[in-house]
Amino acid sequence: MERLAIMGGTFDPIHMGHLRMTHAVQQQLEFDRIVFLPSYIPPHKKTRSDFASWEDRLAMVQLAIRDYDAFVVSSLEYERGGLSYTYDTVISLQELWPDAEIYLIIGEDSLTQLYTWHRAEDLLRLAHFVVAERPGYEGEAGVARLAGAYGAWVETKIIHAKVPETAISSTEIRKRLREGKPIRGMVPRSVEEYLYRHGLYRAG
Repeated sequence: MERLAIMGGTFDPIHMGHLRMTHAVQQQLEFDRIVFLPSYIPPHKKTRSDFASWEDRLAMVQLAIRDYDAFVVSSLEYERGGLSYTYDTVISLQELWPDAEIYLIIGEDSLTQLYTWHRAEDLLRLAHFVVAERPGYEGEAGVARLAGAYGAWVETKIIHAKVPETAISSTEIRKRLREGKPIRGMVPRSVEEYLYRHGLYRAG
């Protein structure tokens, strides 16, 4: 059975933190494929108005992952349209890869909020979660909250992974671009060139 990991996100823009985390997960758990899945309209961020277009975000992910053999990118959420609920995405992925075991890569910050996700219990039954450890968050507390809500079985659905610490964020990158500050080293060079060539996130 193929082991398929999903790395979802707005990727607005994708940066070195995303890549380092995903590469570390791949090294530890040896997935057959890791699918980067840019969200179309993220439910938790739908009030934001400063997104780069989905096409630009997809293009930057394609550039960023081209040197990683196990990494691929999917346009599934764009093709489906509407809000990008993870439950619906997993159902679609199971239809595309019926023989695959699906894992979702999330950060510890997301784990603490997982109980608020659309159809969270059903999602936990459908897929495993790989939780990337992050400073300042207590992953075990998030697991305990889920176990209290749905039962001890959820503990078998969650795997913790150690990943490199990074202070890079998409928010900081957008802020630096608006202010005309350099972002060298925060994103792959190909993504940096794309950002400047297309004038993304620049003031005015």
